[in-house]
Amino acid sequence: MSTLNSTPRTFSEEMRTTYLGAFPHTLFTAFIWLVAGTMGVYTTKSQAIIFFLVAGMFIFPGGELIRKFMRVPSTLSKDNKFPQLFTLLAFTIPFSYPLIYLICKNEINLFFSSFTILVGAHYLPFVFGYKMPTFGLLSLLLVSVGTAFSIFYPDQFSVPAFITGGILLVFGFLHFLLIKKNLL
Repeated sequence: MSTLNSTPRTFSEEMRTTYLGAFPHTLFTAFIWLVAGTMGVYTTKSQAIIFFLVAGMFIFPGGELIRKFMRVPSTLSKDNKFPQLFTLLAFTIPFSYPLIYLICKNEINLFFSSFTILVGAHYLPFVFGYKMPTFGLLSLLLVSVGTAFSIFYPDQFSVPAFITGGILLVFGFLHFLLIKKNLL
């Protein structure tokens, strides 16, 4: 996987080929959700939340380690400003921590449901950056799951984390398969 069939022609193509349709980062993110959900079952909710928040700071570096392990070269041109946009987009998550706190301060079980909605909304601009409509479906699905659990199952703490982690795994591999034709 160290070479590409052709040189990307658009900034979105550069993003897709460099970041494999966000596969490595989505895979790493799914792992965090699944581990945090498991911790919510076998340890305390506080420990699960702390792990989730701390591990979340390593999503980009963790995804990059996976990408480097896969030996995928960067095809980003210096004129491509999408990485800067995605950096700003990444900061929408920690900037929303006060909102998550306000939601959860009286009902801690809403933590993962609330985060599922937040992460779902966060994925919507990926449709534009990667030119992959499946990110719109991912966004809609995550927002719907988080909302459904918040309304109908507000007493569930870890189940939304497991479902979100599973959805992220499925979409990570789906995106990898969709861009695989660009790889040798």
